[in-house]
Amino acid sequence: MRRDSDRKEGERTGTGRRARDRILAGQTLPSPIIRSRRELENLILFLADDLRESALAVGGIESFLVRVTRALEKPDLSPEELHAIAVDGEVDERFELLADALGSLRRSMKQIVDSLESRSNH
Repeated sequence: MRRDSDRKEGERTGTGRRARDRILAGQTLPSPIIRSRRELENLILFLADDLRESALAVGGIESFLVRVTRALEKPDLSPEELHAIAVDGEVDERFELLADALGSLRRSMKQIVDSLESRSNH
């Protein structure tokens, strides 16, 4: 069952892992509308970095979720093992990294939008 917060993103495509792999490999190519604008070159580089940082953080969060799932499925799960996972601060760092990267990504996208809109108004 999907959460309402997940539903607003549309139907699932089954491309999540592939999309993250493409982002990490630098295989995303901006629209020709953006690439043709020389003044946006640096913003495009920042945006690509932010995409990669976000994808790395998501991968770390996913790894944590896999660790939790595997632990919970163990027939011989010990309280100590579950506690060790629960207090692991690395996932908190990944959430902070994700929040920072997404904030930067959104700022870069807004700057690109502003540039495109100002250009179309001239």
